[in-house]
Amino acid sequence: MKKKADNIPPAQRAAVKAKIPSYQREFYSWLYESPRLTRWLDHQRLLNVLTFGASGKMLKSCANEIPVSSDVLQMGATFGDQIGTAAARVGIYGHYDLLDVSMVQLRHQRNKYCYLFPFMRFINGDAAEQPKRQYDVVICYMLLHEVPSGTRAQIVNNALNCVKPGGKVIFVDYNNSPVWHPLRWLVKMFNRLYQPFAEKLWHNEIKNYARSPSGYYWRKTTFFGRMYQKVTAVRKESLY
Repeated sequence: MKKKADNIPPAQRAAVKAKIPSYQREFYSWLYESPRLTRWLDHQRLLNVLTFGASGKMLKSCANEIPVSSDVLQMGATFGDQIGTAAARVGIYGHYDLLDVSMVQLRHQRNKYCYLFPFMRFINGDAAEQPKRQYDVVICYMLLHEVPSGTRAQIVNNALNCVKPGGKVIFVDYNNSPVWHPLRWLVKMFNRLYQPFAEKLWHNEIKNYARSPSGYYWRKTTFFGRMYQKVTAVRKESLY
């Protein structure tokens, strides 16, 4: 006798497994659970405008960190060309897992990339839960500012724990821009209205969320007058 769950289509079974967190339902469901709004916002030119021209530089800088033919995990789907640029860097002999808790976002990305990059997998899951295997590269692109501090610490440590020795984790996100930055207060007002967890990231370095930061080599690059940051953590290899 078949179980009841066996009659559920695979997409629906995945949606049942990955429960959308309460903070995302409360603050971001209007955006990430809307297929129409997702299609409207998923344009690189629009992102360049919203990030004052910094988006293109950041996604290229992130992609340049990825070795060709590597095994990559990306935590969280993104709009624009970031995923495509990173996947093109990986190449046909690599592997690219895209993890997101929203089935709406996964379906959108699958429709966008599945024929261009057949080595990509689209996984319904929560970045706050530890991945089941290790990767050469883990990407966390503009995700940390959207989650509460406790969840942020979980995601940072999950990313660090699932990278292989010698591999790297790439974090790209907001940075605490200097007080003289002409757009600092505009961004601050926007975040307080629409991204309530972003400001906490301003006042704490990503490295400080790691339980064992000494196990990694850390490097930080900033963009657009230090408004955005790329933090790369390379896992140290054992001497024994």
